[in-house]
Amino acid sequence: MIFNKIKSIKFKIFFAYSAISIIGVFFFNAVLYYSAKQDYREDTIKALKSISRDVIVDDIEGKNLKNSMKFASHKYKFSIDNVYIQARYKDKIVLKSANMKNFEFPRYKFSQQSTIVEAKFENVSKYDFIIYSTKVFRKRDYVLQIGTTTRAEKIELNEIIEKMLMGDPLIIFIILVILYKMLQDIIKPMNTIIETAEHISITDLDKRIPYTDNGDEFAQLAKTFNKMLSRLQTSFAQIKRFSADASHQLKTPLTSMRIQTDIALKTDRKNEEYKVVLKSVNDEIIYLQNMINNLFMLAQMDDEIIKQNFKQIDLDIVLMNAVEEFVLVANKKGVSLDIKEIEHTVINAEDTLISILCSNLIDNAIKYTPLSKNISIELKDSKITIEDEGIGIEEKNLQAIFDRFFREDSNKLKSVKGFGLGLSMVKMIADIHGATINIESKIGIGTKIEIQFTT
Repeated sequence: MIFNKIKSIKFKIFFAYSAISIIGVFFFNAVLYYSAKQDYREDTIKALKSISRDVIVDDIEGKNLKNSMKFASHKYKFSIDNVYIQARYKDKIVLKSANMKNFEFPRYKFSQQSTIVEAKFENVSKYDFIIYSTKVFRKRDYVLQIGTTTRAEKIELNEIIEKMLMGDPLIIFIILVILYKMLQDIIKPMNTIIETAEHISITDLDKRIPYTDNGDEFAQLAKTFNKMLSRLQTSFAQIKRFSADASHQLKTPLTSMRIQTDIALKTDRKNEEYKVVLKSVNDEIIYLQNMINNLFMLAQMDDEIIKQNFKQIDLDIVLMNAVEEFVLVANKKGVSLDIKEIEHTVINAEDTLISILCSNLIDNAIKYTPLSKNISIELKDSKITIEDEGIGIEEKNLQAIFDRFFREDSNKLKSVKGFGLGLSMVKMIADIHGATINIESKIGIGTKIEIQFTT
C-alpha cells in the first residue's frame, strides 16, 4: 500500500485524518441531503392533504358529481406548484383540474382512509408524480386524488448539491490546513526530542530533553528519555570514577610488589627469604582483591535498579547478624561489643546493602577502637547508633571521611589497614535508602555515628 511506503509519522497521521475528515464531510452531506429530501417530501404531502380538504369543500361537498365530469378551475393559488386534481365516483371520473385534460390518474385500491403513491407518466412530465388519494364522505363512494410532480423538489435538492460542490472543497481545504497546523504543534515535542538526542554524545550526557509537563505522551516520553540519560550519565560516571580510582589505588601496591620481586630476583637467596617476599606479595594481592571488590560494589550501585529490589526487611535481625559476624574479630582485638537496646524495626530496603552498611560501621568502629575499650550498639526509633571509645576524628575531617580513599594523616592510623572505602559505601547506601547520617567525634574520646531510617 502507498500508505505503508510513507515514512513520516506526521504525514501518515495527516493522510489518515484527512481521509477520515473527507469521509466525514461526505457523510454529513449525505445525511443533510436525505434529511432535506425527507423534509421536502413531508411538506409536499402536507400540502396535498391541505389542498384535498379545500377541494372537498369547494368542489365536491354538496354538489352533484355523479353523472357527468367537471373540470375544476381554481382562482386562488395553492401552496405548491403543478397541482393536479381528480375525483372518482365509484369507478367513474367526475372531476378533473384543467391541467389534466389529456391524462388521468389510475385507480388505486387501498383499504385505508388514504394512501400515498409515487408514479411516472412519460408523456406528461419527466418528473415523478406524488399522488395523495383519500376517500370522501361516509359512504366513501368518492375518491379524491391530489397530485404534484417532484420538479420543485428536484430543483431544491439540485441547488443543495450545487452548494455542497461549491462549499465542500473550501471546507475540506480549511479542515486540512487546521489539521496540518495541529499536527505540527503535536509533533513539535517529538522533533525537539529528536534534535536534542542527535546532539547528545558521551561527552555531554548532562543534557536533557526540554518539555512541558502537561501529562501527554510526549511529556512522558521526554521524562523516560531523561531518566535513561540520567542512568547512562551515572553509569558512565561510575565507570570513569572506577577507572580513575582503580588506576590511582593500584599503583602503590603494584609498585611495591614489583620492587620486592625485582630485589628478590637479583641474587640467589635462601628459601626463608623467598618465603618472606612471597608472603608480602600475597598480602598485597589480598589487599588488591578486597579493594577491587569494594570498588566494583561502589561502581555497580545504580539507584533505580537497586530500588526495584526493595522489600520489607527486619532491620534488627540484619544488625544482629552483622554483630555476630564481628564478635570474634572484636574479641581478638580485645574490644567489647555492648548491645544497649535492639528494637524490632521493619523498613523498606535492599537487605544485602543494609547488611553491608551495618558490617562496615561495626568493622570501622573496631579498627579505630583501642584495646580494652567498648563499642555500644543501639537500634531505637528506626535509628542505628554505633558509639565507640576510639581515637576520634578531627572536626575538620568529619565530612571528608565519607569521601573515597580518604584517610586521616595521623601516625596513630598507620598501623590500621584499610582502603578508605568503607564509610564511602555507607554514605552511598544510606543515600539510596533515603537515610540520614549524623556523626559526632572528639579526639581521644570516641566517635558516634547515627543512621536514621524512615519506616
